[in-house]
Amino acid sequence: MRLTKDAQDLLGQSPIGMLALRAGRFPLVNPAVFSFAAGSLWLTTSRFAAKTMLARRDPRAAFLVDSGSRAVLLRGAIEVFDPLSVSSQVRAMLDGPGYVLGMAGYALKNAPFVAGYALDVTRLPREWLPYNRVVLRLRPSHAEVIEGEQFPPAQAARVPAVPAEVSRRLAGVSRGYACWFEGGMPVIRPCFWEVDRGQVSLAPVNGKPRAGSPGALVVESHHRFRPSQMVGACVRGTFAAGDGADDIAERYGIDPDAVPFMVELRPERVTSWRGFAVTTAVPRAARELRIAQA
Repeated sequence: MRLTKDAQDLLGQSPIGMLALRAGRFPLVNPAVFSFAAGSLWLTTSRFAAKTMLARRDPRAAFLVDSGSRAVLLRGAIEVFDPLSVSSQVRAMLDGPGYVLGMAGYALKNAPFVAGYALDVTRLPREWLPYNRVVLRLRPSHAEVIEGEQFPPAQAARVPAVPAEVSRRLAGVSRGYACWFEGGMPVIRPCFWEVDRGQVSLAPVNGKPRAGSPGALVVESHHRFRPSQMVGACVRGTFAAGDGADDIAERYGIDPDAVPFMVELRPERVTSWRGFAVTTAVPRAARELRIAQA
């Protein structure tokens, strides 16, 4: 599909975006380095990464690139090219210059991250070494430019059920990302967020997730070129009607009337990452509910 000039400009401003895929009933969202060329979005990841397996299971995906005051959301189908797969090699050959242009653009745009991997080569897990990487290609069928806003500094908030170091690094991050499904496909929006005694509240800048539907909150802090220094968390659960607008307003120092449509997210699973170390945990409230139901 053809993108507007605004969308193309936004895609060229940042090397990092947020990739959302369906992981069972819930969305899973991770930051990813990318490039846009030949009408497609190009990424690479480990052959053993969760997003590789999820993309093969369900190709519907979304990718958000956020410049701060504006963002572009691409939604479409994702495909996996594995250099060790004969079928992938044939598909890449049939794609002709598109695949070559995509990889060339990725290498040029993300040279700093390639250098960052080189700096961390002694700490790279075997699964992330070059011979274990695959290429992901997102062919967008929908593109949307989102008018947003600059988020003010925020008071500390603790993401539940994550390691202490991850919690400390994310406590002051003001800009979160809300994800849910519309028409079977993921949607990602920048959002205000707050956590009070394990209760997660969020207010997307644009869009209204439905109470009772599955969704996620992502809070992330990335390094300019060192993947090993990236820290983040994806809180997955079920949306519910919320009344925490005052809490969000207090955290950001804004008027409660300035808080967008707000919902509560009841956490059921939390995936966090610090560099290449990934952990998944079940929050205490979700564990207690499972025990009560059993």
